[in-house]
Amino acid sequence: MMTRAILLAALLAACRPAPPADPLAAYEPPAGKRAFSLAIDKSQTQFLAPGDAVEVLIMVETPRADATSDIRSEHLSSRAEVLRVKNDWSEGTGLVALALSPEEAQVAALAVEREDRLFLNKLSAGPDPLARKAPPPAAPVLEKDQRGLAVLVYPDQQEFLSAGDRVDVIVARQGYKAGGKSELTALTVMQDLAVLRAAPPEGNEEWATVQLRVSPEQAKTLTRAVAGDDHLSFAVRAPADAATRPVEPSKMSRRIGIDAERASPRL
Repeated sequence: MMTRAILLAALLAACRPAPPADPLAAYEPPAGKRAFSLAIDKSQTQFLAPGDAVEVLIMVETPRADATSDIRSEHLSSRAEVLRVKNDWSEGTGLVALALSPEEAQVAALAVEREDRLFLNKLSAGPDPLARKAPPPAAPVLEKDQRGLAVLVYPDQQEFLSAGDRVDVIVARQGYKAGGKSELTALTVMQDLAVLRAAPPEGNEEWATVQLRVSPEQAKTLTRAVAGDDHLSFAVRAPADAATRPVEPSKMSRRIGIDAERASPRL
C-alpha cells in the first residue's frame, strides 16, 4: 500500500501544471529592437508571461465616403518577444512591453493614438532565449552643457522605466495632406537619450513625469513637440545598443507590414 501511495503521489506531481512564470520578471530587448509598452485589454495579457513570443495584429478602421467604415486586420509584427507583463495594471487593462523594431514601435504609437484595437496572439517558443534585465544602473548625472528636461507622458510609458535606461523618443502628431485631409504621423525625433528620473502620477493626476538628459538643441526640439501637444512615447534600448540610424516616419494612411502580410484578410 505504501508503494502504491508513493507512485500515485509521483504521478499527481507529474501531471500538475508548472507554476506560472513570475509576472514581474523582465528581459532586455534583443540588439536592434526596442522595448515598447502598451496598455491593452486585459484579455490580451492574461495568459502571457515574460519570454513568450506573440504575433501583433491591429484592427484598422478607415472611414468611407458613404459614412460607413472599412475594418481590416494588419500585422504590426509577425513575431515580437514579451519582455514584461502586468496583468492587473489597472481595471480591465493589462500592460505589456514588447520587443519591436524602431519602425514597428512608431506604428504602435500611431495605433495607440488612434485607439485601434490590438491583439497579441501567442506563438511557439523561439530558439534564442532572451537576456534577463540587469538591475538598473546608477542614475546618470548631468555633464557640463547638458540639460535635464522633464516631460509629461501617459503612465503606461513611465511604468517600466528606470533611471539609467536609454530611450528613443517617438512623437505622434496630427498633420494634413494636400487637399486638407488630416494625416496622423509618428516620428522618432530623438535616439539614445538617458533617463534621469521617472515618477508615476500622484493622487488624482493623469500624467506621469519623465526627466531626460538632452543637449540644448535636443531640448529645443522636445519642448516644441510638447508645446504642440504631440504625444510622446518611449522605445527602450538594450544596454549595449547605442547605434542610431534614420527611421522613416510612419503614417496611418499607409498599409502596415511586409508585402506578404498585406494580403491579410479583411474582417
